[in-house]
Amino acid sequence: MKRWLIAVAVLCASPAFAQSVPIESDAIMSESLSRGLIEPAVTMIRAYGWKCDSISALVPFLMSRGFSVTCNHSRYKYNFEDKGGNWVVSLD
Repeated sequence: MKRWLIAVAVLCASPAFAQSVPIESDAIMSESLSRGLIEPAVTMIRAYGWKCDSISALVPFLMSRGFSVTCNHSRYKYNFEDKGGNWVVSLD
């Protein structure tokens, strides 16, 4: 977890990634997840070269530790999973 936070902090310092991402008016936002996850999550998504220009949904996993971020009017969905203590993002 500490490595993930350090990596996100370094990426957020970069001007290319330090952009605010709008939340769509009809977005599905879980109350159990902090909106503070959005910026680091989008930073990781963009670090892989994937698109996320607006947030359509932020939803936790029900059966495991992780959450999903849906972007660009539900066009792209990304899963964030805790694998062996490291956070991994994948395109769904």
